[in-house]
Amino acid sequence: MAAASGTKDIARRYAKAFFALANEGNVLAAVENDMTALSDLNNLGGDFGRFVQDTTLTRALQGKALQAIAVHLKLSPVTQKLLGVLAARRRLEALDAIVSEINVLIALQKGEVTADVTTAQALDQSQMDQLSALLKKSLGANSVRIKISVDPELIGGLVLNVGSRRVDASVRAKLDRLARALKQPQNSIDKNKMREVA
Repeated sequence: MAAASGTKDIARRYAKAFFALANEGNVLAAVENDMTALSDLNNLGGDFGRFVQDTTLTRALQGKALQAIAVHLKLSPVTQKLLGVLAARRRLEALDAIVSEINVLIALQKGEVTADVTTAQALDQSQMDQLSALLKKSLGANSVRIKISVDPELIGGLVLNVGSRRVDASVRAKLDRLARALKQPQNSIDKNKMREVA
């Protein structure tokens, strides 16, 4: 869990810095195409996914291979530079999360947001409209595209993912937090945690 949280923090930092650079250079349109190409490549899985996760390869070798991939995909110079930095700093394992965060920032710049929502049961149109209005307001977006999936194991509530940000407001998560709190010795149970799971 800590490793996943660390990757998300790394992804946000790199994405924000890269987005600011691309925005300043007026190359966001090219970068958006680059992120689509990288997402498509990553979604294919296989060799590329193993390559970016392989810590046995030298930085120089990864950098050289990424340069060849970037040229083949016709990625913009600013994206090529990002890939080089990630290889040099051993951050390629965060590439997928970084691409996701950059896509979120580009969409926000355009006033668009895509939210992946998992619910315990299917939502009717009225609930979808309410959720869309709530997300527009809280995210400050002009439009929100909602991808819904159903997981009965959540019991109730929902899990919301926007980029690498996750909000778990499911009944299952609350029960899990309550179970963890109850397993602690009585004198170490934090009252705030108990209020949180109530």
